[in-house]
Amino acid sequence: MGTKDDVNLPNQSVPWDLEALYQAGPVYSAPEFEEGEIKAIFYEGLPYQGNSTRVFAYYGIPESSSEAKVPGIVLVHGGGGTAFKEWVRIWVDKGYAAIAMDLEGHIGTVKNSDGMWPGHEWSGPARQGEFKDYELPVEDQWMYHAAADVIQAHSILRAFDQVDTERIGVHGISWGGIVTSLVAGVDDRFSFAIPVYGCGYLYEAGNQYGKSFADMPPEDRQRTKHLWDPSSYFHRISIPMLWVNGSHDPHFPLQLFSKSYLASQQGVSPTNLSMQFGLRHSHSAGWQPQEIYQFADHITKAGPSLPQLSLPERSGMNVKVVISSDAPIVKAVCCYAADIADWFNVEWSFKDAQLELAANEIHATLADTAAAYFIQVTDERGNVVSTPIQMRTFI
Repeated sequence: MGTKDDVNLPNQSVPWDLEALYQAGPVYSAPEFEEGEIKAIFYEGLPYQGNSTRVFAYYGIPESSSEAKVPGIVLVHGGGGTAFKEWVRIWVDKGYAAIAMDLEGHIGTVKNSDGMWPGHEWSGPARQGEFKDYELPVEDQWMYHAAADVIQAHSILRAFDQVDTERIGVHGISWGGIVTSLVAGVDDRFSFAIPVYGCGYLYEAGNQYGKSFADMPPEDRQRTKHLWDPSSYFHRISIPMLWVNGSHDPHFPLQLFSKSYLASQQGVSPTNLSMQFGLRHSHSAGWQPQEIYQFADHITKAGPSLPQLSLPERSGMNVKVVISSDAPIVKAVCCYAADIADWFNVEWSFKDAQLELAANEIHATLADTAAAYFIQVTDERGNVVSTPIQMRTFI
């Protein structure tokens, strides 16, 4: 791949050499950054502007009292983030081998006086706004490297004898959620994926993401959509996914998040959507929801699943959702909005929905003003799951 004109978009599969990325490359220990059971490494990244690169990462593997192998998780940070040692520790404490890499040529230690993570001499590209590097050759663009770094981290985790290669997931926050939802359709070795905030169809967003695409010349816009928007890879997804977002996320509008869930579902079960009121946008907030760990444990440890909701069926003003759940449902609500002109400032209203547990159904009556709606349920463990957003056509 020499220049941007070398990619034949309509017929492309993926722009990465997956056969090469599926092999664990050279790893260099970095003991000066380690802390207890959390180890630090550099691993070899893809060449950048003709130079070799390395990627900094933390990893940890829980001690096992038996010969049974442990599940794994690849952790993908968002904008302003790095390889978070504490994020690795959270998952190790839950019995997972975990690896978190830095995607912008930094070392995840302590920020310097400028509020930046320290860099290193083997850095690849840093992210340039929202796809602002689109004019560069494909192999020098940040998304090309970011996705490759995640796939390579997965290969490294799989190489540990203690890790069960059939039970490894990928989990990302914000920009890491974008990369996660893309990689879910690229690296078919993952067994599950959990994007938080980040999603696809970014070119439709009425904020900096949509503006970035709108500012590109038409040919570059179409090419960038095909290369780097996760929606280009949703049809390739064959693993369960959990999509988690806040009701009023300032960066990723709920209708595009819901649309991404629907497009990525591909009939795979269990795939869940959890749209939560009050969820803030940050790394620490993004790794808090208990649904993340419940979902992962169900996939990898045969733990109880999150509630499963059918798509809403509407007849006039009446809505029905079929439900199955390993735990009793304690609350069901119809969330609706009258004005959806600006998805970043939607005012949601709520009506209690009726639980008919004997029939495994939820029934709700829409308000006359409802232009968009979804059903949200809570089980007795406090897990929140949602149907995708439905648009109501007024006659």
